[in-house]
Amino acid sequence: MAESALGLVGFGNIARQVALRAASFSMRILFSDPYIQEGQFGVPGKKMELRDMLREADFVSVHPPLTGETRKMINDEAFSHMKPTAVLINCSRGPIVDTDALVRALDAKKIAGCALDTTDPEPLPNPHPLRGRENVIINPHAAWYSEQAMKGLQAGAPNEVRRVLSGEWPVNVVNRAVKGKNRAGL
Repeated sequence: MAESALGLVGFGNIARQVALRAASFSMRILFSDPYIQEGQFGVPGKKMELRDMLREADFVSVHPPLTGETRKMINDEAFSHMKPTAVLINCSRGPIVDTDALVRALDAKKIAGCALDTTDPEPLPNPHPLRGRENVIINPHAAWYSEQAMKGLQAGAPNEVRRVLSGEWPVNVVNRAVKGKNRAGL
């Protein structure tokens, strides 16, 4: 893995945590996210256009939210830019990857394999062309579960409410441009 390039599609909280861990294994971190600037969070990673990142990455890990813009963004065109030795990892949302295009890419050996903990459709019907392949790993989208994660989830929302009611700015804000422009004066 050392010296391999990890390409992250989307560079939100989870992708940045992946980047930190992968960097500790001496992996080169590349990312493509139109909303994040290189160095914005002090996390290792070189920002690239998606097509260029796909060409360079040995592992492509998918992390954007599911939106109209990201639905089926990993499609035939995306697979055409990937290395034949590359592995696709999707731990985000199933519909971000075009399942039919993924099957075609695997059949044509455009990529070496994939690891999925989310699919489209979910669950995959049985039989399905992705099932039973030696170069495909499919896990249920429940890998997030742990006692520690449950405690964090249960404390997260109430802590954000407490912060706002105490006059503090919430930790998890989608649109920071509203800061100072709201009735609460935050």
